Amino acid sequence: MALQLILGGAGSGKTTLLYDELIRLSMEHPKQQFFLIVPEQFTMQTQKDIVTRHPCHGTMNIDIVSFARLAYRVFEELAVENLAVLDDMGKSMVLRKVAAAQKRQLVLFGGQLNKSGFVGQLKSMLSEFYQYGVTPEALKEQMEKGDMGQVLQGKLTDMNVIYRAFQAFMRERYITAEELLDVLCRVAERSRLLRDSVLVLDGYTGFTPVQYRLLGQLLKLCREMYVTVTATGDTDLYGPGDEADLFDMSRKMAGKLKCLAEENGVAAKQDIRLADRPLKRF
Repeated sequence: MALQLILGGAGSGKTTLLYDELIRLSMEHPKQQFFLIVPEQFTMQTQKDIVTRHPCHGTMNIDIVSFARLAYRVFEELAVENLAVLDDMGKSMVLRKVAAAQKRQLVLFGGQLNKSGFVGQLKSMLSEFYQYGVTPEALKEQMEKGDMGQVLQGKLTDMNVIYRAFQAFMRERYITAEELLDVLCRVAERSRLLRDSVLVLDGYTGFTPVQYRLLGQLLKLCREMYVTVTATGDTDLYGPGDEADLFDMSRKMAGKLKCLAEENGVAAKQDIRLADRPLKRF
């Protein structure tokens, strides 16, 4: 079990180096399982890149997945009960239904429900709540502090009402796409597919709390984990941060990953820095 970060600025060749090393390892260890995890919108392009670069022109024992697709792969392996996942359209319909049912309790939102795009804004807000672990109890605690304006207080009150009604409707019926990784966290340790695999993450500038929680579990299960981090050679990723810094998100990601490795008793290899190499892309 080991973690290694690959550091470099945009166009320095992080992805090229990573893919070539991944292909080399996959050919040397044909019985090993390799997962290349990228954002959902990059999966098809990444598959094309791997097939093009691979001497056998195939992905072979390399699985190119997003976090959600990885979850489904594990659910299929473990025969997890078929989960009814609510898509964005279904989520909007449920929100419209529960918000209309709670209309009399809404302080500010009651008159806005029929306005174009309003339910979409509610859906986006709820998605953020699920991804960052914000619960109705956390909203209530924030409201009780009382150090906010009347408008904000009213918005939080309404969101709390809608959030609770949404959860009550969803309970034992559906789960949202954002909850898939919560389920994966609960069953990951049972997966033989993940155990002793090699995980490679590319294309991320940071992770949500539930993704970090999952990565902490995966670090204990996998043989090795490689992660690309965008940062120029003179960037101190482990020093004090500054939110105005261009690479502050990269600093936070690198620091959090190293903390996860330490918390889970996983060795952190020396970072690979590509700063001194000529730019590949440009």
